[in-house]
Amino acid sequence: MSILISYLLFITLFTGLALSLYFGLQAIKLI
Repeated sequence: MSILISYLLFITLFTGLALSLYFGLQAIKLI
């Protein structure tokens, strides 16, 4: 059970990081 929770946490952290990086690059392109 704890393995599943840690796996989901890792997925959400990774996607959050990827999204922030993607939107950060988009913002840099707009400037």
